[in-house]
Amino acid sequence: MALKPDREYNEVTDITNFWLATQATAVARGGIASVVTQGSGAAMGQNIVDEPNVVDYEGTVASTTIPKGVLLQDVALRMSTTRDFINYENSEIRPGDKCTLLKKGFVVTDMIGAAQTPAVGGIAYLGDDGLLFTTQQNSGPSVGRFETTKDANGFVRVSIEIT
Repeated sequence: MALKPDREYNEVTDITNFWLATQATAVARGGIASVVTQGSGAAMGQNIVDEPNVVDYEGTVASTTIPKGVLLQDVALRMSTTRDFINYENSEIRPGDKCTLLKKGFVVTDMIGAAQTPAVGGIAYLGDDGLLFTTQQNSGPSVGRFETTKDANGFVRVSIEIT
């Protein structure tokens, strides 16, 4: 589990993005998703000429990385739909499905970079693999502020502000 249920109820979410269809591994919710392919026009993926926005946990952050929000669903492995069914009760999606991203609000997550020690009020930066860092990684953007320090299980409350 990478995201606890304690979060702001007046959150701003975005449901216009699709998770990367070629994802080969399962992905836990709670990290920062970034743009892989930016769509054109309305970018809703409704027809053949309307390309969707595609997001994923960015492997290596750069100054050109565009964060889109905190992933609020687990991405399960793609399997045969005749043999395996999506677990809607767990807010599970498959690669290539629409995903829900939190753009503004707070979450309690353990998706923090290794050896990171968040301080209350410290800036949260987007790091490699969608993790949060206390220092800027390769000129990556800031995505919010830490509201608590890590607890015994490694979870921290983060106020997210992505425009």
